Order: sequence, then structure tokens, then C-alpha cells
Amino acid sequence: MSAAPSTRVRVRHGLVAAVLAGVVVLGVPLALVAATAAAGTPGAPANDPASSPTSPTSPTPTDPPTTPTSSSPTTPAAPQTGAFEVDDAQLRWAVNDESNNRAFAPGTINFLAAGKVPDPGRGGQTIVDGVWRGTGTRAWQAASGDVRIEKQQPDGGFATATWSGLSTTVAGTTMSGTNGPFSGHQVVLDGGTGEVDADAGTATITWKGAFSVVYYSGMTFFTVSDPVLTVTRTGATLRATLAGYASSMEDQSIWRPVPPRQVDLANLPKVDLERPGGFVATPRYLGVRHDGGGTDPAQVRTGAAWGAFPPSYLAFMRDVGSAAYWYSSGGSADAHKVPEPIAVSYEAGAPVEPPTDPVTETPDPGQTASPTTPVNPTPPPTPSPSVPARPPAPALPPQPSASTPPADLTDPGGSAAAGTPALGPAPAAPTVYAHASSDTATAPGPGSDLHWTWLAGSALLLAAAAVTLLSNRVKGPA
Repeated sequence: MSAAPSTRVRVRHGLVAAVLAGVVVLGVPLALVAATAAAGTPGAPANDPASSPTSPTSPTPTDPPTTPTSSSPTTPAAPQTGAFEVDDAQLRWAVNDESNNRAFAPGTINFLAAGKVPDPGRGGQTIVDGVWRGTGTRAWQAASGDVRIEKQQPDGGFATATWSGLSTTVAGTTMSGTNGPFSGHQVVLDGGTGEVDADAGTATITWKGAFSVVYYSGMTFFTVSDPVLTVTRTGATLRATLAGYASSMEDQSIWRPVPPRQVDLANLPKVDLERPGGFVATPRYLGVRHDGGGTDPAQVRTGAAWGAFPPSYLAFMRDVGSAAYWYSSGGSADAHKVPEPIAVSYEAGAPVEPPTDPVTETPDPGQTASPTTPVNPTPPPTPSPSVPARPPAPALPPQPSASTPPADLTDPGGSAAAGTPALGPAPAAPTVYAHASSDTATAPGPGSDLHWTWLAGSALLLAAAAVTLLSNRVKGPA
């Protein structure tokens, strides 16, 4: 009677052993396959985070470029040779720092204007928002024909001048003193015609057009017309026709026209006509003597900045009543009277590098700067009613000494500079490089390492369970 149960037990043991053996047989190879897949097959790339879909495929901004750049130097432009004609030459000049400075009379500035400033009709008048205060006649322009006024920008470039920019520095802050920083304007004349002989070292170039140099916001000014550049082997001269109005610091009722006449604007040392595209030269001034005449103050010949503009220029300025502004007279502005370099380009469309002043200040977030849109030819803006216009100074002050305290400057006419639009276009937003970090945790996808790890672990656990159960069954009752 006991043979049948014993047989059934042995049969059950056999079935269980067969099933468990199959599990072991299948589990062990499966675990081996999983381990092989996790480790990577020979010749296949390792499945590390750097090759995962979330890793960046392009170099980050700090990575070196993948394509090396050429290390060969730029071929210098060939020097000018022989004789050639020019039909669109460019003349660029800032005159001097004092012509781009805050003036000593309260609420006034010195500036450049394109074209001829019209006669205000009487002395002691000032230009406010681009027009004569008394008559409303437009008196300031950013451009006239082939002549324009440009303002240096913080990056060293230039943009068309604006009325509000005449009273701000290159960085866009209001000029707060009479010793700089200055407004950074230059007059530019295009369309020059003539002939250059680089081999002979001679040239003659003529420009058609006019610009005006305005001091104390218009209390005294003069106009420069049709400049002519003459170059010889030993030097060069820039001549022009000057016209203006006689005025007096002591008696502002004096206002009469001064007949136009040819004068030397600048005497230049020997210039390099072979330089590609044109040349840049600084007019002679330092160490040039001026013996004076009439009521001119004596020239001061001490210090690093003593000197004078050409004699014919000073003779004209004596008639206008402002000769002392163009030679060292002992005032605190003497260093600002030194002329700026002159740039001459043979082609206006391919100008030489313009001379610029270094920007030594940082724009103040609390200040606003001049826009790049010129005022001319749109009508002048209406002054803000909340800020009363300051009347012109009763008298043109004499050349101040170093002890004279600087006057408080607002925008011309007394309007507050805080309402001035921002300088130039807003800076472009920085480029944002979007990329996934190599150590960013991401969910596993099909065929990932985590998938194979779970399969291998499950197989090994089944195999261990099978061995344990078999062992227990074998030890059971027969």
C-alpha cells in the first residue's frame, strides 16, 4: 500500500527538478547576456552619459573652435603710388576739445553745426533746442549738403549728431564741468575733388560746403566755407573762407557782420600721401608763437600746452572778438585749445581710421544719453513746461582763470538732461546657449542600462529560489 505514495513523491520531485533546472538553465545565460549588454560588446561605444540623447552635440561657448583659424597675417594694403584724381574725398575734424566743451556761462555749451548759422539780428542771443531763442529761427543742423556732424560712440564708432547729444559726453552722461569729458563731435565733409601725386608728394583737394563753430550757445560764432587742402613736400595747409559777427564780452549790444575772407585753418607738418586710403595729421600748434595785437591778452608760453593757431586765423578772430580762445592765454581752458588731428580720405566710402578720444568714464545708469536720430530737419521739440527756461547770461564772461568755479550746466536753454532719450539702440540681449548637462538625471528609455539590470537581477533571484526549493524537497519525507 505504501508503494504508490512513494512513487508519486518521486514523480513530483522529478517534475519540480525539471522545472527548476529549466529556470536555472534560462536564467544563467540571461544574466550573462545582461552583463554583456551592460559592459558593452567589443568594438561598440560605451553607453555613458556623454553619448546619451540629452548630452550637447555642439561645443559649449567655452570650448575651442573645432575648425582651426588661419594663422597667416593679413596682407597689408599696397601704398599709394603715382598721380590720381579724387572725386569724393572726405575731410574729418573735431577742431579742438574746447569746441566740444561745456561753456563757462551758465546753461551754455560750445558745439559744431552743419551749414551756416543764420544771423540772430542782435548780440547776446542763444540757441535753444536748435532754434534762436528770440526769433524761433532754426539755427542748428546735423547735416547740410555734403557736410554733417557726427558724435563719437562709446565703442569708438560714430553716429549722426543730435541736439541733445551736444551737451553729453561720449559715454552719454551730461557734461558736468569745463575740463572734460567732452562731447566728442566731429565735422565731416564729403565730395572733395582734386588731384594727388603720391610720388611727387603734392596734392590739392577742394570741398564745397560750410560748417559753423558756435561758442556760448551762440553768443559768438563763425562759419567755415569751402575748405581747400594744399600739400607740398614739406607740409600742408588747410584754408577756408571764414565769416562771422563781431561781438563783445563787455557790451553785448555790439553785433555787426565781419566780411568773409580766406584764412589758414591749420598748418600741417609733412604728410604721408603714400599711406593707403589717405592720411591723418595733427596741425601745428604746440610751441607756435603769437605776438598778439590790439587788445589781445599776451600769450602764455609756459606749460605743456602753450601754442597758437595760424596768424591769419587769429587776425580774423580778433575782429570777431574771440582771439584769446585760439591760443594759450593763461586761462584754465588752454589745454583744450590744442587742435585735434585732421583725417583726409581719398574715398569717402572707404575712409581711413578716424581719430578718436579714449573713453575714460562708465555710463551712469541714472543719466540718459543722446539718441542717434538727428533733430534736423524735424521741428525742434517743445521745452518741458515743468522746467522753466533759464534766461541767457547778461554778459559774455571773460576767459576764466583756473580759480573760476564751473557753472552749473543743464541742457541748452535750461531744460533738464534727465528727459533726454537713450543713446543709440538698446544693446542686443546676450546669446543663451541651451544644452543639457552631462550629469543631469533622466528617465531610462527602451534598451537603456537600467532595463538590462532589472532583467539580470530577476533571473538570478529566480535561479536562487529554485535551488533553495529543490534542496528542501529533496530533504522531505520519502
